[in-house]
Amino acid sequence: MTAHGTAALALLVATALAASTAGAAQPRACPKGTKARQTNVLKGETLAAVADRIQAKVEALRRWNRLSSDAVRKGQNLRYCAPVFTPGSVGSCNGGNLRGGVNLDHDGDRKGVGFVLAPGRLNTFGTPATVRHIRQCTARYRSNQPKGPPVNIGDISSRDGGHVGNHASHQSGRDVDLGFITKPPQSKGYFDREATSTNLDVPRQWSLVQCLLDNRETKFIFMSWPVVNALKAFVVKRPALKSRYLKFFGGSVIQGDTEHLTHLHVRFRCPKGDKMCRD
Repeated sequence: MTAHGTAALALLVATALAASTAGAAQPRACPKGTKARQTNVLKGETLAAVADRIQAKVEALRRWNRLSSDAVRKGQNLRYCAPVFTPGSVGSCNGGNLRGGVNLDHDGDRKGVGFVLAPGRLNTFGTPATVRHIRQCTARYRSNQPKGPPVNIGDISSRDGGHVGNHASHQSGRDVDLGFITKPPQSKGYFDREATSTNLDVPRQWSLVQCLLDNRETKFIFMSWPVVNALKAFVVKRPALKSRYLKFFGGSVIQGDTEHLTHLHVRFRCPKGDKMCRD
């Protein structure tokens, strides 16, 4: 082949490659409300497993990546469209769900500063604000009560919210159960001791409740009457506390009942700007 023929062939190949690249064009733009993302296939994963992990449909993954079958290999890069949303509480605590919930136990070690969770507790998802409020108050408790037992954390919400176990609430990431601090303390992570007027560790319990009352986002704290009365008596005897906190015992934030015998139930207000949330 002549030099001229070789050059012409090279030009033809280059043109074909360019056309091929253009034809395999970038995948079509993601639909409105979604954003293009990428993930790599993990060892042993099938296409269906990848789809389940990233909460996408198998058909969408095939279409997005121009796959002719469901066969994938370890390390293969796959593109997909993921919903774009702002995490938050949807609906009410008694009839809603959770969008983009944050896991209090994100590292799976069942503990944090000033708190512990029972093994196997899964409903530990809340709004970013709820998780922040919990962490702030348990950390403040630990700072004020360095020798106190950790606060037992119960259910918040499931990953996506909705009905949880035997709870009527805990559906939208704004409720949390916190074990009472008793003498002797409850077992770590469990609500296995009722609080009474004689076994409640009042100073330590107040340290936690005071932080919750200082938070303007705390809407309600439900607790048994013996605990309400013990904390109220503690506040009344201290003029500095009485002038600031006695008002919370009038049924506004602190709600006495006959149901919460082993733990207090805290409800936070709707996050500011969350138009889907209902108090």
